[in-house]
Amino acid sequence: MDISTLFKTLSSADSALLPSASALWLALHLGWAIVLGGGARWLARRFVPRYQLVLAGLVLLWCLLPGALSPAFWLGLAFQSPSTMTVVICLGCLLQRLGRTPTSATSSATADARSVRTLVVPGVVLGWVLLLDTLAWFPVSVYAWGFTVSAVVGAVVMAALFWLQQGTRTSALPLCVLALFVLTRLPSGNLWDGLLDPWLWVVLQASWLVSALCRGGRATRLPAATRV
Repeated sequence: MDISTLFKTLSSADSALLPSASALWLALHLGWAIVLGGGARWLARRFVPRYQLVLAGLVLLWCLLPGALSPAFWLGLAFQSPSTMTVVICLGCLLQRLGRTPTSATSSATADARSVRTLVVPGVVLGWVLLLDTLAWFPVSVYAWGFTVSAVVGAVVMAALFWLQQGTRTSALPLCVLALFVLTRLPSGNLWDGLLDPWLWVVLQASWLVSALCRGGRATRLPAATRV
């Protein structure tokens, strides 16, 4: 096989690996179960930890009910399956150790928060690129490229470089998500669906906007304090 044939194979979406029908069902119900369970625990964060876990467990079981009895059925009709990234984040919220972070881990928590802020920007940019691609603003289909091997390889290389540069637990999140995507091809066989979904994109944009407003507020208060 020559170089041109290899390049065409890696860049072609015709040989994309797609998940089976049973895997799609699992991604839909289990994915929404984890997302809604994580959201339920966050809403009940002021309750006793035992009650938080009970509420999250009830939501998980509710989502696993068959057919129209499950909220995952209706959410799937409206929004399809959540991205692998969203599921992993919500799973981390569910499994997070209850209680406050120890003082000795303050520096580690600060580094993780910095990594999270760094990840927000490419997530927001990717969402806008996919939106413009949906509106056919580009000469080629960016979404279709998500079915190719070259897109997965490029994403893995960038995620590995980010992890080596940051060296935090949070910076390993993209690599973990990509590993799950390669093993399962969930939720749709497309790389972009594994990394981002509309709800996660909205959350990323809202967090970026709030962070920008806070930085702007601090920047305006500092000169006033200096004058006083």
